[in-house]
Amino acid sequence: AATTTSTFKMKEEEKKKKEMMTVSSVSKDDLQALEESGSPRSPLYEFASDSESTSTSAASSPDSPRSPVYLNDRHSLGGKCEEDVMWLKSESRKALAALEYSFHGTVDLSMDVPEMESEPDCTCERFLKGSQWNRSKSMKNITSYIAWRCSSPVVMEEHITESLNAKKVFMLSARDRRGGPVAVIIAKNHDRFKTGAEETIKVLTYTLDKLISSMVGASDGTMIMDLDGIGWRSLDVEALKHIMLFFQNYFPERVSTAVFWRAPKVFFILWRVVKPFLSKATQSKVLFASSTKDLEKKVKLEHLPKRFGGKADDSSIMVPIEESPDT
Repeated sequence: AATTTSTFKMKEEEKKKKEMMTVSSVSKDDLQALEESGSPRSPLYEFASDSESTSTSAASSPDSPRSPVYLNDRHSLGGKCEEDVMWLKSESRKALAALEYSFHGTVDLSMDVPEMESEPDCTCERFLKGSQWNRSKSMKNITSYIAWRCSSPVVMEEHITESLNAKKVFMLSARDRRGGPVAVIIAKNHDRFKTGAEETIKVLTYTLDKLISSMVGASDGTMIMDLDGIGWRSLDVEALKHIMLFFQNYFPERVSTAVFWRAPKVFFILWRVVKPFLSKATQSKVLFASSTKDLEKKVKLEHLPKRFGGKADDSSIMVPIEESPDT
């Protein structure tokens, strides 16, 4: 019995050591990659293996390019959850310090990741929630997010002209039922032969930064992907992976619901490929909607465009992403 107890304690201590690993072991690879490439890496390849195992287990102005909005309705977590937030805040600060040291003060963290300075508690809480309160996973994600932000230039309209000209992404001029912003992606306007992975990443970054910058009084928003009338040139499994993994790993708890509107049968072939990469928490945020009643649960009927069976005129309620104001 004593031997069994001792073995159990040893296993628990070893588990705790792994969970409490320091930033040096997490951020070293990120810093090395930054120094070698200096270019943003896709979260698809960085997190694919981690996401796979997780699923089976458990704003744009020259002066202020990124203007995040935080968890305005944050409540007292208490106990273990509060300890986790304090732990991640402490470790992520070490990652920030390591980046600043590595780049000899050339990294402007107030511009690249302002949320880590302005609202560190809320930011860490989002990453912990997105990782199902797994410390090592949340630390890996937040460190990689910081490294990616610091190495990525702010996405401007001239960087994504093909996608903007194709009118792929819109913002509704109204809010969802939770008070958050609503983005609409018109999938049939995407051409996988014209838009590569690099521009897809930039469009996603541009869209999510816009979405976040308009989160006044809210901490998340709704994303509607209109799959009605989609053709084979628009069926892009890589783009779908990028979209879902961006939500999961770089922007946790920023999208309350990802709605797939009128997905054709062939789309579910793509979905079966992508789904194993996603955590159960991310999968729970996905809604396959085939009727207006499904969408009305998320957005009021008077705010829904007519293309979704709502009462709002498409041209007045749907604003091209580049024309949507930053709040």
